[in-house]
Amino acid sequence: MLLHACCHNPTGIDYTAEQWAAIAEAFATSGTFPIIDSAYQGLGHGMEEDAAGMRAVLAAVPEAFIAYSCDKNFGQYRDRVGAFYVMAQDQGALDTAFSNANALARAGWSMPPDHGGAAVRIILRDPDMTAQWLAELDDMRARMRGVRDALAKAGTAGRIDLTPLAHQNGLFSMLPVTKEEVAQLREEHGIYMAASGRINIAGLTQGNLPKFIAALAAVAG
Repeated sequence: MLLHACCHNPTGIDYTAEQWAAIAEAFATSGTFPIIDSAYQGLGHGMEEDAAGMRAVLAAVPEAFIAYSCDKNFGQYRDRVGAFYVMAQDQGALDTAFSNANALARAGWSMPPDHGGAAVRIILRDPDMTAQWLAELDDMRARMRGVRDALAKAGTAGRIDLTPLAHQNGLFSMLPVTKEEVAQLREEHGIYMAASGRINIAGLTQGNLPKFIAALAAVAG
């Protein structure tokens, strides 16, 4: 089973600590193999908080895969920087997993550029740079939280209830708009989002929020 560790894309909905505990127990008792995608650590509630659910699952199972991305929390989206981790019961299983992973990597992209990964290594090996990065991550998270709170405070935009956005996390959320309304937002208001209604919270600011809310109200009145 594939799960996001935090800040679910596209909904922005996260599990509570109690729900993660139940998920970890279900993995342990069912024998289901967990694959955890940690793509947004630090953008929900904090670095430690956003890893808590993943750690609960890892503590409950003998084997798991973790896909980790630095695309968002390091601003390395175009360079696709990350890591693949394997937790195995024994060395033999670990060797088999990495042999297959290396073969897939070789066939898929062979030798990717290293400059993105090098930038991350430089930052994480320097305590002062790490502290600066974490502070900037805090600022990013706080700004998105402010956007979510402002949207929720607006209440509704036409038939759309914006209040649930305050209880979600990360970069993305879903709005209950039709494909036709998405097209209308684009063509009449210059507002772009996926046809599914997924919005990027980071694309909104306190300055353009009133225009965004008014446009939603206009097309979904």
